[in-house]
Amino acid sequence: MTEKLFLHLEIPGTPVPKGRPRVTRTGHVYTPSKTRAYEDVIRLATRVAMAGRPPTENPCRVNVTAVFQPPGSWSKKKKKEIRVHATKPDLDNVVKSALDGICFDTGAIRDDKQINEIRATKSYAQDASLMIEVFEMVGTTREG
Repeated sequence: MTEKLFLHLEIPGTPVPKGRPRVTRTGHVYTPSKTRAYEDVIRLATRVAMAGRPPTENPCRVNVTAVFQPPGSWSKKKKKEIRVHATKPDLDNVVKSALDGICFDTGAIRDDKQINEIRATKSYAQDASLMIEVFEMVGTTREG
């Protein structure tokens, strides 16, 4: 089995985690607007990067790298020393936003059940961004 890079996206700005579903008094469940808007940005970037190609039908691995700017209250020394991001938002919620942004009928991946491995990290750097890489697993057999 070999892997082939299928999609590379880099979205500038602070990554937005998937918000908890909200429920109205009448029982209607909806996704918060901030989450929907961010997932729409990822979807648009995915469409542009795919340039009309169809989504992969193969099993795949997804890498998600979330980069956040350090707080402004930190000293210059601390900003240079600290690279590991171990505070909110939760990494799994950032991954959910990323996957919901690339997995759709005309996206990079038709269905998230095709994903058999996810590698995700979050860190600090001067410029905030979200990077998503999709690797197709070539030479594998899918079972139903």
